[in-house]
Amino acid sequence: MKKILYTFVFTFLVGSISLSASEPFNNIQGFYGERAAGLGGAFTALSDDPSGAYYNPAGMGFAHNDGFSLSASNFKNVKRSYINIDTPGQTYNQTYQGFDPNFVGILKNFDKWKFGFSIVNTYNYAYDRADQVNYPLVSPSINQTRNYVKEKYSQLLVGPSFAYLITDRLSIGATLYYMNDTKEISKTQFQQYTNLSYVMRSSVDNRQTTGLMPILGIQYQAHQKVSLGMSMRRIFVTGGNRLYNEVYTDSARSAGSSAVDFLEGTQSGFSAIEAGAVTQKPKLVSSIPQTTEIRWGAAFFPTSRFLASFDVIYTSGYRTNRAQDEISKSGNKYTYTMNDTEVRELTRISTMNYAAGMEYYLMDTFSVLAGVFTNEPNTKPISWTESAVDLYLQNLYNNQLSASSGDNSLVYKYPRSGNNPRNEYSRNRGLSLGFSWVNAKSSISLTFIREVGSGNSRIDPSSLSQSFEYSAHSVYIMVSSRN
Repeated sequence: MKKILYTFVFTFLVGSISLSASEPFNNIQGFYGERAAGLGGAFTALSDDPSGAYYNPAGMGFAHNDGFSLSASNFKNVKRSYINIDTPGQTYNQTYQGFDPNFVGILKNFDKWKFGFSIVNTYNYAYDRADQVNYPLVSPSINQTRNYVKEKYSQLLVGPSFAYLITDRLSIGATLYYMNDTKEISKTQFQQYTNLSYVMRSSVDNRQTTGLMPILGIQYQAHQKVSLGMSMRRIFVTGGNRLYNEVYTDSARSAGSSAVDFLEGTQSGFSAIEAGAVTQKPKLVSSIPQTTEIRWGAAFFPTSRFLASFDVIYTSGYRTNRAQDEISKSGNKYTYTMNDTEVRELTRISTMNYAAGMEYYLMDTFSVLAGVFTNEPNTKPISWTESAVDLYLQNLYNNQLSASSGDNSLVYKYPRSGNNPRNEYSRNRGLSLGFSWVNAKSSISLTFIREVGSGNSRIDPSSLSQSFEYSAHSVYIMVSSRN
């Protein structure tokens, strides 16, 4: 048993290093454990296996056996469609296919005390964007634009859990996860204008954030056929680092030091040379949103073969402000630029999601599971009208006010909606269908997940917002054993 466990854990960790994930514009990133996926994530009032460490550690108090659970095979196919980019009929798709490690968990039973340890890949995707737009209607001065983007995001949770059975009906529990969250983005953009001049921009943005995520839970068997559960978690960032590099060239500029811009920054400092001016920019953010999530769940067991479960999942919003002003020097001229204080890449909107699931045993060793769930966006709605007004103001006076005295200038910049990194809004809905084969010592499950959504996005600050469609298929293969 130990040899198998060490092999699975090693495979899981090696796979975690090489895989990557998408920016979480929605809070529900996946499902973890054997039964939770089949129930559409409605697992808070159950959680009586090793995956309870993630959903509600108190549920482990009602587990009767030692357990080892693994869902090492999670195949996911995602398609993101951006419709009418710059020009009607111009659409491009981002696609991702991955075969990822997902969850490893252990549960040990000591009478009223239960102890566990789990490893969770919360999300793990990669997207490539390659597109070309010729003669965009919204920018008649541009002949063509070419974009190449690679994005990788991942989050890994590792930590112990415990549960204590206070009475035969009441249990409490806790999990403490160590969190490692990473982002890797590389971008290249080439634009050619009608006068045959061109600009080219290339950048790399890498971030690593560490932190703790404690989860507290309680579960109560209100009746022989009714179970109630609640859990609460919060992200606490403890450290992080970030590195950003960018090079920008403009063929219309005179040859010399001002023809190329260089930008480089970390969480400790950020400076740039742009058009010959030296600029001190605000420090980069190496944190992630420190949100709180609360889950409420109920489960109903009308017969020995059938159960139904329901979850309500609230995730808090997050917003932080800090000084983001800039000062630049070009020869004897100084410019002080006042920017909005909101750190918009960390801004999150609170969400309320719902999940419902059922499980029915067709035979003593074979069950069918099904579920439905919502996945609301944690971003602000993106309006076509707002993007049109933003472009008009940008073309009219560059979205700023300025005043000068001699060689000194003071500039105030209005925050542009087009520069908001939280530029995708999609309301998603999902279905799950699972099959489980169980015997006294082990089980294996196969679950299918289908998630679709639609909304709006604005991935280019120089274009209007566009319609957005999301589509994802997932297959979970989960194995567990019991002593």
